[in-house]
This record gives sequence, structure tokens and C-alpha cells, in this order.
Amino acid sequence: MPIFATFVLGKKENYFFNTPTHWAWHNLPPDIEALFTKTPAIKDVIEFALGSNGTYFVSYRDHDGQVLCKHYNLPNALTSWLYCSQPTVVRDLTTMSITLGPYDSYYAWDKASASWSNLPPKLEKSILNRLESQDTWKTTWKANGAEAPSFGLHLFPSHPDAYVLITTAGKSFSNLPEFTWVDYNKISPALPSFVQSMQPIPPIPQPKQPAIAQAPPFVQYQQAYQQPYVQPQQNHNCCPPTGLGAPHNCCPQQPTQPRPASAYAYGAPLGSQFYTNPPAEGQQSGYTNGGYAGGPVYR
Repeated sequence: MPIFATFVLGKKENYFFNTPTHWAWHNLPPDIEALFTKTPAIKDVIEFALGSNGTYFVSYRDHDGQVLCKHYNLPNALTSWLYCSQPTVVRDLTTMSITLGPYDSYYAWDKASASWSNLPPKLEKSILNRLESQDTWKTTWKANGAEAPSFGLHLFPSHPDAYVLITTAGKSFSNLPEFTWVDYNKISPALPSFVQSMQPIPPIPQPKQPAIAQAPPFVQYQQAYQQPYVQPQQNHNCCPPTGLGAPHNCCPQQPTQPRPASAYAYGAPLGSQFYTNPPAEGQQSGYTNGGYAGGPVYR
């Protein structure tokens, strides 16, 4: 899927948050930091997943529009599904989503098929109850796709009590560790309203309607020593005020309505449609972490 809103937590206080207009990260593996800060800049991050033992997967739209991916130390079953004995990824990167859990568990899907392994028994039973048929290239869900898993709920294996729940109205409810609060409180007002489709992908942002007087948006903030409260947010900006040239890790992107485009590489067939955003000009780098261990392997 194109990640219109995602929240990823890893160990060592690393995280990645993304919305259609803002993104923020901290303490990511050096490879990912280099990708996010390279020149010419990438246009968009499509999917990003962090796992244990240095495991990660990232798909992105490069400066020239190509859809590419990098990964390291993925579960063998997931690698087999991605490549199907071919030299390059054969799945549709423009609609693919991956979530990684402990003990080589994962759930992955694109617009045509899904794959999973080592899920908690109750979760796997729930998925199988919604499944109509499955083979290597196609997964069919009951009720013409209405029973397909579609997650607006983000869970984090490294932080068992943490979560972010996003409703189609763009409301968010969360319980996140304190080291993420500064960036989360800047990003949560940027969450759009969503439209749920019948396809097995998460909701997509709702097109903007003509301006109509509305009640202030509901925003739940992380706060210390008390429950989060409702607070309207006006003129939000992801980046805090800093001195000229000072580094930061919370970068505003240009707001846009997603529009169809064509993918070109790594398993995305020519002519396939996906939603894309324009390049984010002037983005600055996140904070690097030279202490990250584990050498990357690109495929």
C-alpha cells in the first residue's frame, strides 16, 4: 500500500512516523538514514517495517519515479513470497504492505495476494475465517473483499503496550512511549480523513471537499501524568523552530491529493496505478546513529 499514515517503533528508541504531508524519524539504521537524506531526494516512502535483529524492509519512490526497495534479514518465508525464485521482487511494490513481528512472524500483502507466517494462533484463525481461496498469485477474501484485513491499528512488538488507532474520520488514539511524544504531537493533527475501499488495502485519504464550517478536529495528544485530551490544532507544522541550518528529524512534505501514476520497476507492472506525492523539497536530515550494528544486504 502507499503508506498514507504509518507508525513504526523499533528498539533503541528508533521510530518512523509518516502522514501524507509530514514525516519524522529518529535513530534509524544508517542505511535508511542515508536513503532518506540522499541527493537527489526520494519522492516518497511507500512502506517501511522494522523488526528485531536489524531486520527492515523499505519501499520508496525514487527521484526519477522508479519504485524500489531495500531490505535486510527478512524471514525466509517472506523472502520466498517476495521473489518467487526470481532475481527481483515480483510483488506489486506500489500496493504492498508488510508488518514484522517476533520469531520470524510477519503479515504481507499487495493488491493481488497475501502471505503470513508464525502469527499468534487466534489472529491466524481470524484471518483463515475470512479467506475464501489462495494460491501463489492470488488471495480471495470473502464478501468480495470486504472481509480482507485492513488495518488502521498499529501495534509494536518492541513495545507490547503501545498502539496507534486511526479512524476513517482521521481521529487518532494512542499509547506511545514518551520519547516519541514530541514528533507524534506534531504529526497527529496532519492525519487526513480516510475512505475505506473494498480492496484489501488500508483506507486512502478522502478528497478535499469545498470549505464548509466545521467543528474543530478531535486530536488526542500524548501527555505526562494525565490522560490525553481533546485539543484543536491550527496551522500545524512538523518542524520546530530552529536556528538556520540546524539539523532536525521532523520534515514537512508538500501537501497534495494523491493522483494516479505508473510504476516501472521491481515487480510493479507497467501501467499499474498507484497514488503518489510530489517530491518534498528542502528536506533536512534526521539524526544519525553511528552505533547501529549489522551490515545491510540489498536485493
